[in-house]
Amino acid sequence: MNLNKNSIVLGTLLLKGPLTRQNLWSYVSKFNFYSGLTNLKLHMERMVKDKRIARKVSPLTKIKGQEIFEYSIIQENERNNIPQDTLDKIKTEIEEFDKLLAQTTEKK
Repeated sequence: MNLNKNSIVLGTLLLKGPLTRQNLWSYVSKFNFYSGLTNLKLHMERMVKDKRIARKVSPLTKIKGQEIFEYSIIQENERNNIPQDTLDKIKTEIEEFDKLLAQTTEKK
C-alpha cells in the first residue's frame, strides 16, 4: 500500500486509536489528499461500507447532545496491512502535528 487516502486514514487510526471525524481531519488534512471535510466524510463512509474501518457512537454524544461517531481501524481486514515505511511517514507527520498542538496549548 502506497501513501494514499486509504493508508493515511488507516495509518492515523492505527497510530492514534479511535478518533472522531473532526479529530481525524486535523491529522489527515496535512497530507493534502482531501479537498475538504466533506470529501473525507464520503471516503470514510465508503471505508465503513467496505469493512475497513468501524464506526460507533462516541461517549461525547451524551455531553454535546448531538450524535458524534468515533472511527477505528478493523485490524482483522487483510487489506488494512500498511508497509512500515508508509506507516513511518504517517507517524512523522502525526508527531509534527502533535508538537505544534502542544506548543499552541502551552501558549494559552
